[in-house]
Amino acid sequence: MFHNESSLGHRANRNRVDAFISGVAAEPVAVASAQSQAFLAQRSGASLVVNTMTGNPAYLEGKLSMTMTGTAADASRSFLMENPGILGLSAEDTEELTDVDSFEWGGLKFIRRQQTHQGLPVFGASVLVGVDDKNQVRIVTSGLRSQISVKPGETAISLKEARQIARKDLGEAVELRGGITHKTVLYPTQKGHVRVYHLTVPAETPLGDWEYFIDVQNGEIVDSYNSMKFHSFYFAPRARVYSENPEETPLKTVMLRDVKSPYNKLDGQYCKVINEDAPGAVASSNYRFDFPPEDTHFDECQVYYAVEKVYQYFLDLGFRGFTVNNPYGKVNAGQLAANVHTRTNYDNAYYSPGTGQIYFGDGSYPRNPGGLRDLAKEVDIVAHEFTHAVIDEYHPGMFGSEGLALHEGYADYFACSLLNDPDLGEYVVPAPEKAGMIRNCDNDLKYSETSTEPHDRGQVWAGACWHLRKKLGQEVADFLIFGSMFLLGTTSPTFKYAKDMLLLVDQYWCGGEYKATIKRIFETERGIPV
Repeated sequence: MFHNESSLGHRANRNRVDAFISGVAAEPVAVASAQSQAFLAQRSGASLVVNTMTGNPAYLEGKLSMTMTGTAADASRSFLMENPGILGLSAEDTEELTDVDSFEWGGLKFIRRQQTHQGLPVFGASVLVGVDDKNQVRIVTSGLRSQISVKPGETAISLKEARQIARKDLGEAVELRGGITHKTVLYPTQKGHVRVYHLTVPAETPLGDWEYFIDVQNGEIVDSYNSMKFHSFYFAPRARVYSENPEETPLKTVMLRDVKSPYNKLDGQYCKVINEDAPGAVASSNYRFDFPPEDTHFDECQVYYAVEKVYQYFLDLGFRGFTVNNPYGKVNAGQLAANVHTRTNYDNAYYSPGTGQIYFGDGSYPRNPGGLRDLAKEVDIVAHEFTHAVIDEYHPGMFGSEGLALHEGYADYFACSLLNDPDLGEYVVPAPEKAGMIRNCDNDLKYSETSTEPHDRGQVWAGACWHLRKKLGQEVADFLIFGSMFLLGTTSPTFKYAKDMLLLVDQYWCGGEYKATIKRIFETERGIPV
C-alpha cells in the first residue's frame, strides 16, 4: 500500500504477534549455543550471529561443509541432518523440515525449508541454505523455533464456523471480492504455539486481504491483520507516456517492449494491464497507443511502461520473476497484472497478496481538495507497489509490525533508487514543492523516534538505505540491499535481523569491505538495535 489506508484502523488489525516477537528473550538457546561454538571451532573463518527473536542462530557464514554428494538440495538436507543442534533443533525436528522453494543468486543455489511440527507448518519459521558450485554449504539463514510446545486438545471448531467468525469480526458491511482460502498451521503466542485455521479473506469492504488465525479448539481469534500492501532494439508498439510523472517530465514517445503478437493490446511478456472502467486499449493500425492523458486508456499505457521499466530493473538485480509464489504470475509465465481506475475516486494504490496483482486508484483531487491525483501517472508509485510484489515472491506472508515496516522501507528505497530521486509521490500530492510528496528517503529519522505504524517506521529503513547509497553509489548499495531482502530467513523479521542480513551479504560477497559503513549508518546514526 502506498500510504496509510482507512481500513488499517479496523479492529481486525490486531497484530498481536508483535508482542510475542518483542517479548522473546535475546539469550541464545543453550544447546544451540554450545554446539555452535564447537561447530565454529572446527571451521576456521566461519561466523555466526544470533537471532534475538528465537535465541537460535540468525545466520552462519563461511565454509560450513566439505563437498557433498548429490544435488544442492541433497547437500542442504544432509547439512541440516548432520547439524541439527547448531540451529536449536532435535533430529526429529530436522526430519520434519519440508522443501518449499529454491532459487539462484550471487553464485549460490538456495533451498528454503519450512519448519513443521506434528505434520503442521510452523507459521513464519523457515531456514534458507546456500550451496556453492562445489556443493559446499556457505550460508544458512534461519527463523526456526526451538522446543515447540503445542496447547493440547481436540478440534472443536469447524472450518465453516471459523469462516463465520472471521466474517462477523470484519463487520456486517463486509463484501468479499474472492473466495476465502484456508490451511491449518501452528501460530506463535506468548504461551506456546496454538493450532489455528489460517484464513485469508479477500474483502472489498473493508478493503484488504485479511489474515485470520482462529483457534481450532475454542474459536478464539488468536491474531488477525491486513496483509495488503497498499502502494536491445526490436519491433514494439509505441505510446505517449511520462517518464516519471506529469509534473516533472513532458510527454514522450516510447517503445512498449515485450508486447505479445499481434502487438495491439497491452498484454506482454512481463505485464498485463486491466482497465476496471472500460474494455482494454487497442492500438491503431500503425501500432500506436495514442491517447491523451485525460483518456481512460492513457493510464493503461503509462502503467505498462512503468511495470516494464521496474521489471527490467529488478531482473538486473537477480530477480527470478513472479514464477513461484505470486498467484497470478505462477500461472501466467511470470507476468504481473496491473489494474488501473481501481474503485471510484480512490486515493491509494496497493499490492494484493491474495491476487498477486497491483492496483491504482484515480484519486479524488480536485473534487476533494485534500485528495490525491491519479496514482497510475507516477512511475515511483508503480515501482513501490511492484517492490511489494517482489518481496512477496520470495517471502509470502511477511508479518509483524517490523516485517511490514521493512516491506514499506524496501519498497520506498527501490522506487526512489530506480529513478535516482529520494522524493516519493511528488505528483500525486497536489501541494508545493517539498511539502508535496508522500515520503522522502533522504531523511535522518531514527528508529526510536518513529511509531510502529509500518509507513512511519519504514522511513527509517528507507532513509538508512538511501544514505548507504549516497556513500557507496547505486550499484553497490542496490546489490547489498536487494541481497539483504533476498536472504531473510524468517517471515517475521526485525530491523536488527534485516540489518544483520545486510552485513552478511557484505561479508560473503564483498569480504566485509563495507561493514564499518553499514554499522555506522544503521546502528550509530539510525539507532537500529545492535
